Amino acid sequence: MGIGIFDFSYRTIERFANRYRSLMPRTYHRYGGHLVAVALVSLALLVRFEIAPLDAGLQYLTFFPAVALAAIIGGFASGIIATLLGLILATYLFVPPYYSFTLEGWQSSLWSNLVFLMDGFIVSVSIEAMHLYRQKYEDNLDELTQQITRRDLADKALAEQEEFFRLMAENVEDFIAVLDLQGRRLYNSPSYSRFFGNADAMKGTDSFAEIHPDDRERVKQVFSESVKLGVGLRTEYRFVLPDGSIRDMESSGGLIRNSKGETVRVVVVSHDVTDRKMVEQKINRLAFYDSLTQLPNRRLLDDRLEQAIAASKRSGQYGAVMFLDLDNFKPLNDNYGHRAGDLLLIEVAKRITSCVREVDTVARFGGDEFVVVLSELAGNESESAAEARTIAKKIHAALAEPYWLSSNFKGTTQLITHNNVGASIGVVLFNHGDSAENILKRADKSMYQAKAAGRNQIHFHVT
Repeated sequence: MGIGIFDFSYRTIERFANRYRSLMPRTYHRYGGHLVAVALVSLALLVRFEIAPLDAGLQYLTFFPAVALAAIIGGFASGIIATLLGLILATYLFVPPYYSFTLEGWQSSLWSNLVFLMDGFIVSVSIEAMHLYRQKYEDNLDELTQQITRRDLADKALAEQEEFFRLMAENVEDFIAVLDLQGRRLYNSPSYSRFFGNADAMKGTDSFAEIHPDDRERVKQVFSESVKLGVGLRTEYRFVLPDGSIRDMESSGGLIRNSKGETVRVVVVSHDVTDRKMVEQKINRLAFYDSLTQLPNRRLLDDRLEQAIAASKRSGQYGAVMFLDLDNFKPLNDNYGHRAGDLLLIEVAKRITSCVREVDTVARFGGDEFVVVLSELAGNESESAAEARTIAKKIHAALAEPYWLSSNFKGTTQLITHNNVGASIGVVLFNHGDSAENILKRADKSMYQAKAAGRNQIHFHVT
């Protein structure tokens, strides 16, 4: 209870001192406590005159509180000033002979003066120590308060960031995963539920397990390089879902580092690009494939022929080009319509494709014209020519077989038999000294020579 009253009194006096200093010009702050000491001693002197006569003794009765107050308000120096002033005034005024300084007076008051001086010194030192302790305590308290405030602000900011991240992760279409350095899942956004059901159940599982086997090692390599280099990398791969379906994914990685700058986590943001891939494939087919027969068109044919010429230059082997034009195709269109003609062209494409190797190219050149590119034929020129002739005969025979076409004619579905379709075929060998344009011109010329010879013929270009 006594400590509480003392603390309250001390704080009240201190607040008064602070207000007193605030009223003074800043240049006089260092002297403010000294002036207070003088004022307090003067007040103590007046009180002493009021409460007791001059010869009553008790010369230090009112000076003790003045010293204590001066030390509280102005610090150690003010307390010492008040002590010395009190000692001088008490000796001058209240020690016989009064109102004078005499050797006898100093000798008679020596011990009381020493006691007062020591008491004033002790009080001033004690209060100064209290000042310093309280200042240090308040500084520490202020620092602690600031630390707590900063921590609260940091926690609040972190909570807001976590809430923002949670809302973002739960509402974006992308797939967000946090992995350890071995690729095990630590977190998966709710979007993974669309593929694998409960996203929370994936925690701790291997993130590479659902990647298509043909892509898995490549993705692992990219992951390892990302961790090793400290740079997030981008890659594409295929996801195999529980129902066996496949989704095309595009992923980019980011790294989480500790205070030492070491990578401790990997954040992977993935996009489902299946629909985009399908659109790209569709655009690619529209650009490079014939929409009716699904064979390469003239643009892709040019590229494939250039590749075949380049391969011939590298290997020294021959290749061949066949230019085919259907015979008796127009009567089918005239009698049964374009739908029947389209069905025939589709069947022709299938028959030609069945007669060549997978490395060869069958393309629709336009209308009822087709081109076949045979790559890297075996043997010398004569042997390559013989192989090309064999394949041409095989195609010629396949196209001469009857066609059974199911067509809607005049509102009814009927089976159309067409027996008179054949093909005029021009064949030309090429080697590393030929250009694609010249090769096609020679093959086209040979085809017209086959037609001129009576149609449904095979004609080899002779150099």
